[in-house]
Amino acid sequence: MDGVTAFSIPILETARLILREHRLEDFPAILKMWSDPDVTRLIGGKPRAEEEVWMKFLRNAGLWAHLGYGYWVLVERDSGAVIGEIGLADFKRDLTPSIKGMPELGYALAPSAHGKGYASEAARAVVAWGDQHLSEDTMSCIISPENLASIRVAEKCGFREAARADYHGDETLIFHRDVFNRS
Repeated sequence: MDGVTAFSIPILETARLILREHRLEDFPAILKMWSDPDVTRLIGGKPRAEEEVWMKFLRNAGLWAHLGYGYWVLVERDSGAVIGEIGLADFKRDLTPSIKGMPELGYALAPSAHGKGYASEAARAVVAWGDQHLSEDTMSCIISPENLASIRVAEKCGFREAARADYHGDETLIFHRDVFNRS
């Protein structure tokens, strides 16, 4: 087929998690997560409707094909349950200072996975993968100032606050992290 590039999404494994590609059968769990007010309170401010979650779900597949990096589904190793999403993207966000062209780390976990250290464990795996595979010099992430748990995850992975910005009418912290370990 013209214009189609073959690519594979790597599987990352940690002690308690498997990070893998999105599968159609994952959609109900992802919809449930993004529809939960506890998940979205500090990520966009409101539960997502099915149509919006579906578009995010489809977008995740396109990230890998066009950028060579993207999002993984988080699977709890022991139970096999889908408990979240994590990955890197360039969403071309309208922010000043700009983070366009920087892989942006993002993550969301179902409430059942909160407080167990899964976000830090998964984020470390993604950052380590990025250190080996990204051609960019800097990773970024944006976090609500009220999201203290997410700020701790970012800081554990070496991100440091670089700026504050207005994003869709809300104050947002911009974090940066240098990409390391290039061969």
